[in-house]
Amino acid sequence: MSSVSADSAKILHIVGSPKGEVSASTQLAQAFLAGCGYRSGSRGVTTLAVFSADLPRFGGELAFAKLAPMLGEARSAEQEAAWHSVLQVVADFDRHEKIVISTPMWNFGLPWALKAYVDLLVQPGVSFGLDDSFEHIGLLRDRPVQLIITRSSALPEDSKEDFLLPYLRHILGFIGLRDVRSLVVEGTTLPAEARAEFLAAQAERAREAAAGF
Repeated sequence: MSSVSADSAKILHIVGSPKGEVSASTQLAQAFLAGCGYRSGSRGVTTLAVFSADLPRFGGELAFAKLAPMLGEARSAEQEAAWHSVLQVVADFDRHEKIVISTPMWNFGLPWALKAYVDLLVQPGVSFGLDDSFEHIGLLRDRPVQLIITRSSALPEDSKEDFLLPYLRHILGFIGLRDVRSLVVEGTTLPAEARAEFLAAQAERAREAAAGF
């Protein structure tokens, strides 16, 4: 896993879709980045595609490494190495000035690879802690975050079925990032020609949203 160089640490684009350039959320994110004055993959934008990135797998070894200090236990050499890989993920995230997360809704929530990445970021004593009153506080610095979310079909305005947007807002705030904006585009499952026309119109919304980012 490569670290992010300091001179390119402007925007981190976290890609939550596995569909590459065909993905509606990815296309809209590219339009948003263009509105910010960047081309996807250009200097100033780091792209992290969670489905293909070489990220640590948070399994038993890392679970024990995470809990060892809280239980007064020493980490093994293997656990220390595994834990260092998690700290690197958080450091790579935290050195960026702005964050863009583009993702589709899957089964009313997050795609599994995006959730796995979030589970690497949210660590006690690293990205969150406790204050003097034993209340949870975020330990990462606040900065602008743009969420670009697509839904295959439209949800009713008062729907309680969206577990993606509320979760991302909550978990980002939990680790200290509270300046969270969102662009939600619904009804992306269309025949090819209609879909292209629809996404072209929505791309304009994405470019407009970039104006204040």
